[in-house]
Amino acid sequence: MKGQQLPLAVALRETSSFASFHAGPNTQAVSTLRGLLNPGGGLALLLHGPAGSGKTHLLQALGREAASLRISHAYVHLPSHLAELPEALAGLEARKLVCLDGLDEAPLPEAGVLALARLIDAIKSRGGNLVLAARKPGHQLQFARPDLATRISACASFGLRPLSDEDRARLLMLRAHARGLHLPDDVAHYLLKRLARDIGSLLEAVETLDRASLSAQRRLTIPFVQSVLLRA
Repeated sequence: MKGQQLPLAVALRETSSFASFHAGPNTQAVSTLRGLLNPGGGLALLLHGPAGSGKTHLLQALGREAASLRISHAYVHLPSHLAELPEALAGLEARKLVCLDGLDEAPLPEAGVLALARLIDAIKSRGGNLVLAARKPGHQLQFARPDLATRISACASFGLRPLSDEDRARLLMLRAHARGLHLPDDVAHYLLKRLARDIGSLLEAVETLDRASLSAQRRLTIPFVQSVLLRA
């Protein structure tokens, strides 16, 4: 299984990396996640926090880094596979690292809840690492079978705190600077008002603006950014 590709043709965002994640108040959570890539195993984690706090970014960053180290892994966005959840989860216990996203974004069918509970048990018995992501903390999660909630409540838990607008703007400007692009403060705050606030979407916007700026040989001003976003 070493180095095996992700199941279900899941594509991880190019912008999802630990380097592009501004940890801010979430340094301990990031450090713990990266520790899962070291030898050893048997750890189950729950990341919880509101939309835009970076859960998906971190799970995908972990998957990308695992791939670079040829660690067998899987990333599954659970709400995308509600109709075939048992099939989507089948065999994942053989991976060294399993990341399951969107745990409470949509009600899980009972068959999927049962499959997930069995997967958690199987990963634990094989000494693998499991990372779950949800909007609510473990003790607030509700499922068709209470034994799944019990298993998830037993996981180590990290509550992710969203970055402030100033931290988000600083992250955008640093990311742009790393690409040789000057992103003025007023343009960064304009992007925060006009785009989805999750880190991945914001960083993808920086990449789009970088390409557009290079092609048009234009500086990043609010009128230019408006024209680019309208075409996107």
